[in-house]
Amino acid sequence: VKSTDLSAIVKEIVRATNKVSLPDAELVVSAGRGLKGPENWGMIEELAGLLGAATACSKPVSDADWRPHSEHVGQTGIAISPNLYIAIGISGAIQHLAGVSSSKVIVVINKDPEAPFFKVADYGIVGDAFEVVPKLIETLKAHKG
Repeated sequence: VKSTDLSAIVKEIVRATNKVSLPDAELVVSAGRGLKGPENWGMIEELAGLLGAATACSKPVSDADWRPHSEHVGQTGIAISPNLYIAIGISGAIQHLAGVSSSKVIVVINKDPEAPFFKVADYGIVGDAFEVVPKLIETLKAHKG
């Protein structure tokens, strides 16, 4: 067979991605202004990657263009219902809670013990995201061996 004997018709080009679709995700790792800037988002993506989770964000994060609006969960964003929702550095404004209230388990990591999100959380860690998340990543990597 010669190469001139072959032909192909491209019907669709699909971009390969390792990302999990947010609306369909069973696990979601989300972050808010507690990350202090888009330059710190790498640890959220790394944690999500280790868990096989989608990434999401609060409205202030998408409004500041730290993350795409397609990742904004809340009353004016996407409503999700994962088995596990991990909120990092998100205070828990009522508008955000409206979009995640159907989550089966909510874990909150926030350095402010008075953050409203703790009132609806199943589990809470009062701590700085820049200390807690790297430790979670380290522990997950050690267990994945």
